[in-house]
Amino acid sequence: MRTTLAINFRNIFVFSLLLVVAGIMSVKAYSQKAVLSLDTSSIRIGEHVQLRLNATLPKSATIYWPAISDTLTSKVEVSSKSKVDTNAPSRKDFTNYSQTIVITSFDTGFHYVPPFTVLYSYPGDVSKHELLSEGVYLKVRAVEVDTTRAIRDIRGPIQAPLTFAEMAPYMAGAAIIVLIIGLIWYYLWRKRMNKPLFPVITRTQGPPWQIALQSLDSLDDKKLWQNGKIKEYYSELTDIIRHYLHQQHGIEAMEMITSEILAAYDMAGLQSDSRKLLTNILIQADYAKFAKAIPQRTENELCMSNAKQFIDETKPVPIVAEVKASESDSLQTPESQVKA
Repeated sequence: MRTTLAINFRNIFVFSLLLVVAGIMSVKAYSQKAVLSLDTSSIRIGEHVQLRLNATLPKSATIYWPAISDTLTSKVEVSSKSKVDTNAPSRKDFTNYSQTIVITSFDTGFHYVPPFTVLYSYPGDVSKHELLSEGVYLKVRAVEVDTTRAIRDIRGPIQAPLTFAEMAPYMAGAAIIVLIIGLIWYYLWRKRMNKPLFPVITRTQGPPWQIALQSLDSLDDKKLWQNGKIKEYYSELTDIIRHYLHQQHGIEAMEMITSEILAAYDMAGLQSDSRKLLTNILIQADYAKFAKAIPQRTENELCMSNAKQFIDETKPVPIVAEVKASESDSLQTPESQVKA
């Protein structure tokens, strides 16, 4: 009986030990899990297929994900790849890492995608451990061609609508051409009408005599002759008088010399008393501009005074209509009328 109990006790111990070892091996196997899988193992040449790499490690482990280049092998190319994603598996103390890689191939046949190596380490351990996935096979088929039918494109041309960005350069070019044609037409039209290219906008500043007096005041404020600019002073003064005669009295004085201005003044039938003022102004200016004479201070001031007096005497005088009242005795009211 003792022998039987001893045997049973030994069997129970061995069985328990095997359970512990199996548990440790299962945890270790779970913690070192890496899977490489394909959506489909067979594609046509040039088609895309998703290759997924998954690795499950304890949360305490530091993972070093493999770098993926543009090609996996000489026959398998990488079209795109996603970021490494993480999620929690059924075991809360583990983390699942995954990445999706879109691959393609332009060579028919069976192509082997080699396994990926995922490195990881534990806290306090400077060494890196390797987690190796399994390799997968990818079959690439040729496109089946029906030799009984005519050769045509795999897909017909796709009609895409024109976008504004595509039409913008053509619209801008057309607008520039229309603008150039419009400018040419405007230029020829203005030239045929004998008008300037751009209309001159003038502001109404008042009657010519008022503008002339304002210009003389502005000239006086410049103090030209006081600063030695005698010629400039008399040139501007006579220009003001010439403009006034042209705009106010219709005398083309801008293109006339002194004698012609005086003759035109006489023919215009203007005030004879003011002719002496005009003569003194023009002759004094001719001496200063052409004979390089240097008038005295009193002569310069007198010339300005004569110009203002000339304009004041020759400006139009407003006509006030006088209304004569009827004689009181010519007005009779009905009451004042006496019947015979």
